[in-house]
Amino acid sequence: MTVASLRKAIFSLHLRPGEKLTERGLCELTGVSRSLMREVLRDLEAHGLISNVPHKSPVVAMLTRNDAREIYEVRSALEPMAARLFVERATDEQIVKLDAMEDRCRQAMADKDVLALIDALEGFYNTLFAGAGNRTAAMLVRILYNKAGLLRAITFQRQTETDAKRSMTYIARIVAAVRRRDAEAAAAACLIQVKRSWKVAMQLLDHVNHE
Repeated sequence: MTVASLRKAIFSLHLRPGEKLTERGLCELTGVSRSLMREVLRDLEAHGLISNVPHKSPVVAMLTRNDAREIYEVRSALEPMAARLFVERATDEQIVKLDAMEDRCRQAMADKDVLALIDALEGFYNTLFAGAGNRTAAMLVRILYNKAGLLRAITFQRQTETDAKRSMTYIARIVAAVRRRDAEAAAAACLIQVKRSWKVAMQLLDHVNHE
């Protein structure tokens, strides 16, 4: 059992938000040692995917409306900045890679494969931040995108076909602007995509929290 496999179990909602995680239970399930499991759980806590409460078992992180708001506030600041810097600094090879990541996102969306979509979107934005050439920003978004991935997992099954198509429309606009080396258009497309996702996520979280 690795961080990656437990991460997949969380994103697939096999381990659901708020679910208790006991070292003994996870060790029996996976066959790994308790010392290794403690290390895995520490890594997941550092990534924001589990919460540790003193003297209690860790639990899969839960995301409230306030958590979602904070995620989107940070995304709305960082992603347009990264798009501008990407246009200014990215190599032709990095632009080709971003284009390929758009294709992966589109395929995962068409397949309705939440794990593939989370991985593809993370790859898309990691490519964007890598090409932006700002290591501090890239470091800041690592934890952010783990939490954003959990938010996508929670809301993914409830989004409509229209939501999915609109999401891909704006991702395609980001890539098209990047290809033209149009920094302002790329930044604007990023901001519109964040705001659109923000609105949809809040509506879906309302439904989840009232069940």
